[in-house]
Amino acid sequence: MLLLWVAAPAYAELFAERLTADNLTRRRLGGPDAIAGIGDWAIGNGTVCAALADAAHETVLSPRGGILVDVGHCGRDDDRFIQLQPLFNLSRANIPPTTEIRAERDEGEARIVTAGERVGLRFETLYALDTDEPRRMRIVSTLRRFADGPGLFLFGDVTLHGTATLQPFTADTRDPRRSVGFDHPPVDNESIVTMVRGFQSADLQVLVAGAASGPGIAYGLVQGPSRLEPLHGAPRALPSIGLNGPNFTILGVFANRLRLGGPGIGLLELAQLPFMDLAVGETLIYERHLWLGKRSDVASVTNLLWRDEPRLAGRVDDPAARVRVTREDGAVITEVKPDPDGRYALHLPAGHYTLRAYTPDGREAERSILVGQVPREVPVHFLGAPARIALPFIAPVRLVFHGVGDTPDPLFGDDGIDLRFGGVPHLDSPESNHLFLAGFPDDPREVVVRPGRYRVVAARGPEFDITRTEIEVAAGERAVLELAPPSRALSTPGWLSADLHVHAEPSDDSSLPLTRRLASYVVEGADVIVATDHDRVTDYGPLIHELGLAGRIASVVGSELTSTVVGGETPHTAGHYNALFLHRDPRAYRDGTPRHEGRRLRAVIADLHAEQPRALVQLNHARNLRPGNGRFFSHLSVGRAFDRTVPLDRPPNRSLVEPGADGVRDVDFHAMELLNGSDVRPYPLLRADWFSLLLQGEVRTATANSDSHEARSIVALPVNYVRVSGDRPGTFDSAELRDALLAGRSCGTSGPILEVSLDGVGPGRLRSADRGELRIEVRAAPWVPVSTARVFVNAEKVAEVSVAAGEEMLSVPLTFRRDAFVFVEVEGAADDAYADAAPGHTPFAFCNPIFVDADRDGAWTAPGLPVLLPAAVSRPEPMR
Repeated sequence: MLLLWVAAPAYAELFAERLTADNLTRRRLGGPDAIAGIGDWAIGNGTVCAALADAAHETVLSPRGGILVDVGHCGRDDDRFIQLQPLFNLSRANIPPTTEIRAERDEGEARIVTAGERVGLRFETLYALDTDEPRRMRIVSTLRRFADGPGLFLFGDVTLHGTATLQPFTADTRDPRRSVGFDHPPVDNESIVTMVRGFQSADLQVLVAGAASGPGIAYGLVQGPSRLEPLHGAPRALPSIGLNGPNFTILGVFANRLRLGGPGIGLLELAQLPFMDLAVGETLIYERHLWLGKRSDVASVTNLLWRDEPRLAGRVDDPAARVRVTREDGAVITEVKPDPDGRYALHLPAGHYTLRAYTPDGREAERSILVGQVPREVPVHFLGAPARIALPFIAPVRLVFHGVGDTPDPLFGDDGIDLRFGGVPHLDSPESNHLFLAGFPDDPREVVVRPGRYRVVAARGPEFDITRTEIEVAAGERAVLELAPPSRALSTPGWLSADLHVHAEPSDDSSLPLTRRLASYVVEGADVIVATDHDRVTDYGPLIHELGLAGRIASVVGSELTSTVVGGETPHTAGHYNALFLHRDPRAYRDGTPRHEGRRLRAVIADLHAEQPRALVQLNHARNLRPGNGRFFSHLSVGRAFDRTVPLDRPPNRSLVEPGADGVRDVDFHAMELLNGSDVRPYPLLRADWFSLLLQGEVRTATANSDSHEARSIVALPVNYVRVSGDRPGTFDSAELRDALLAGRSCGTSGPILEVSLDGVGPGRLRSADRGELRIEVRAAPWVPVSTARVFVNAEKVAEVSVAAGEEMLSVPLTFRRDAFVFVEVEGAADDAYADAAPGHTPFAFCNPIFVDADRDGAWTAPGLPVLLPAAVSRPEPMR
């Protein structure tokens, strides 16, 4: 047999196609933020791989897809991109509705094209990869006016990067004096004044991913040649606009040239917007390029853009440093993260520069450099010996470092970028003064800090005591931290502890690696971790087994459905809510996250009932001190706030009980957060809302969760203690936990361990009697202060007594004239020890209600809203 080998064509690595069950493994991109699945569209050139969501798939800002959602290096599992959402007039209310997607490929280029129409405008966007510039994606939008319609004065894209998951660097390659680097003007989404002040004419935005885990990556968004093709005359170049906020980056172009002002963007320039539009027959062509760098720094992108400029090579004596480059006029134009051996390389246009090498612990060194026409070597940056602290070999434990006197708190996990808005640091998820020693192979053995004195606290969650010490370290010294491990202070037989609201790097607003999230959970001593990443279905199970934690932690699969789309049935969104006890589909878009954007809460609950009947829905942080679309009770989706003094079947509450076609109502969620994170101020409002539901017979389990996204926000504090028979993770029964939560057999706490019973009947259960003895037991570790217990019957406070943890059980006699519910909460004032171990928190606990069948008919009858609501409902008392 004659075997012939034929060389593959030069474009063999180019592809553009729809993802199917057959090609998914080969074509799908990997990485913490990769979400594409079967039905989406993939494109690649062997170097850069990307994916677009199918038009039928919702995105963070729209109920329809057709946009770029995944971008990274092929085979590198480094996707940290969230999305690139085109916008008319840079308004979320004017998202181009994609109705057509097609894939194309020829000898030199792979393309995906999206198209659609808006009133009077036909638009098409091309996403192209070639082999001539393998690290660049070319994106070209063509908008043509074919009929009269709403005015068009701006067109561009918004990229999302919550909690500094991508850290924006702004530069202007045409006029570097306007570059601001990582130090951005203040921007508030609710303030048009700060938005206007934040607008810039910059043509380059570099989005740098955090370097906490995995390979580094940076994305460079560059304005390409954009133009207006008028009906008469030559094409006109269009002025660009840029804006960075803490959670978003915008890059776009005006629809026409500016007649006054420029090149900067201010009130004069923005005042011309109403007079811009495309005339019928005119075409706007907006081109931008997306460049990919392989390090988490700006230079990995600027070196590609300036590759024909002179090259500098240098070295720092500490690879933890970064090197920032400023022109002689002070403008920051790039920065570089050295390799592990301390070496770095830069391409820079000719000119005078200052190269400042600096470390997160404050050491720095500067070099003034004249860049000419030939490569040169930069003298070594000597930063000096750091101050180091060797950590004790104790685990599991959370170590909290507090600076004493003039010594600032350290910031472990600091990558040195120093992102700021209005001069205020904007921290990445891993940056914290907390350290987690979980017994994992990647646990730190020592840390680098600024010279000074530190108070160090060792903590292990509410069931353990804390230990504290102080340590001082000088520059160039290595001090050894000696600290005893915390001892167990109390046990909780019959209870499983579970945090029902936890985030990590699959969330679009967290970059905390899954292993570090698990480490943080191990050190807090909690039993069950519930994954609730934003619009992703995450399963910690495989990683728990890989790390040998199967007997120490159990997991529940879930997702936080983050409704953001306004309009249609939800003019004020459906809020944020967790779907718990889900099934993950790794081949599906967003791992099978339920569709929820632009839909009423009742519709999502109905789908879950039909598709995953064991799923529970928890309403999250439904009230806040500031308005926001994530606060469901502040708008009820329809723009009217919940009024706890009004029956559910009357305005403004009626929408809650309006059934859909399948009979499901918005109020048919199963649980509701009363405590969320460290801020207890919304608690009285939420408790009053919850009381109103209970009084009207809508029984929902009250929960307490951390909503932790970062290393600095303590996971499993607050946390839920759930009454189950198998009270160890090794004997974990998911069905029993689910049923116990649904029944309200749980208490929430940020420190005190509360047990409540009425003649032996505990939370979530029914007691048939017209009188009884309420017994309250409060236990707490020595660092958790408790001072007050409050008892409510049918939302009315009937007793408030002083209490201290560890005292004999409190006994409160109660008499009931009618069916009732009994609710107990305890509180303390944070002292120095508590503040050291749980910064920002308040010692607090509550238990779900005990129900009383006073007429002994075998059922509980809701008491209903009183004519005059008690103060506890109508005027929530402030937290002490």
